[in-house]
Amino acid sequence: MPKADILIVDDTPNNLNLLTQMLETQDYSVRAVASGQRALESARALPPDLILLDIRMPGLDGLQVCRQLKAESATGEIPVIFISALDNIQDKVRGFQAGGVDYITKPFQLEEVLLRTETHLAMRNLQRQLQEANRKMAAELSLAGQLQANFMPSRLPNPPGWQLSALLRPARETSGDFYDAFFLPDGHLAVLIADVVDKGVGAALFMAYAWSLIRTFADERPGEPDWVFSQVNRRILTDTVTSQFVTLFYGVIDPTKGQMTYANAGHLPPLHFSTTGELHKLVRTGIPLGIYEDHQWSANRVGLEPGDLLVLYTDGITDAINPSEEHFGEKRLVELLRGQLDRPAQDVQQAILQAIQAFVGLASQFDDMALVAVRRSPLS
Repeated sequence: MPKADILIVDDTPNNLNLLTQMLETQDYSVRAVASGQRALESARALPPDLILLDIRMPGLDGLQVCRQLKAESATGEIPVIFISALDNIQDKVRGFQAGGVDYITKPFQLEEVLLRTETHLAMRNLQRQLQEANRKMAAELSLAGQLQANFMPSRLPNPPGWQLSALLRPARETSGDFYDAFFLPDGHLAVLIADVVDKGVGAALFMAYAWSLIRTFADERPGEPDWVFSQVNRRILTDTVTSQFVTLFYGVIDPTKGQMTYANAGHLPPLHFSTTGELHKLVRTGIPLGIYEDHQWSANRVGLEPGDLLVLYTDGITDAINPSEEHFGEKRLVELLRGQLDRPAQDVQQAILQAIQAFVGLASQFDDMALVAVRRSPLS
């Protein structure tokens, strides 16, 4: 099998013959053409692994040929080595600006041509390997993101007299943020939001593990989020060897009485608005999970009256950055929510998302974003 397919372009027959013989003796497959137009036709029909290209030719010169090849997706990544009698620095600069990877001056030495050919073919091979590895990684990350999305509830609970809306918007294929909402064995409603303090696949895997532990221990003692935190923390530190940790807010709502028992493991305090606009922040009751083994968390209670709004969020919301490198911030979020106190939970979520999109403009998403809006329906 030939080591590679090389296209030689030169309007001088002696140069074509000499280069062809030299490369064929080294087990390369060689195509030789004598014009720029023929070079384009040949490269488009079957892209070679490398092109040796003369510059001075009648009709299309080598610079024009190279520019056209680089402008087309099928041929744009083929390495082009110019072989030319033009030897001043300006000519060489024009060759590199046209897309060439190397420049050999005529009269050339066969050993030099062979050495540079081998070098650029090796580099091209490494580039292809890297592209293939990146393609596989992108496919695997996409699959990981799809699998991770399966951890999120496909449908939120819908207890009578309550509205829930939630979103997760990863900054990459996978996310270290997550949320959940589910009924506990005693009929109470569990809501949680969390943020693994890291990014990438490692954070996503840690998220999945933490989520599974929370679900397991929540069922054992439905009304004790502080106990759940202690058990999850113990298992994380026992079963994993990592510097990762997770901030987590976990609330248990009695849908009938409107009472919520919660624990907050180092997470951003959720925002609780009464119907009168009074703001109550559900402050931290302990440190994040996965840091100290013997730490204990406390639990607090809060009443959610008809018409009240509760918003749980991760720092991707408040840390959103606009092109001027300003953060969206908690102040803007609070001001926005004060204008949404009479709106359904779904509308509240949409208003937050639209405000952030308008704020960041064309800036790329800085961090994962997760959000849960809980509203107790007003009395009719």
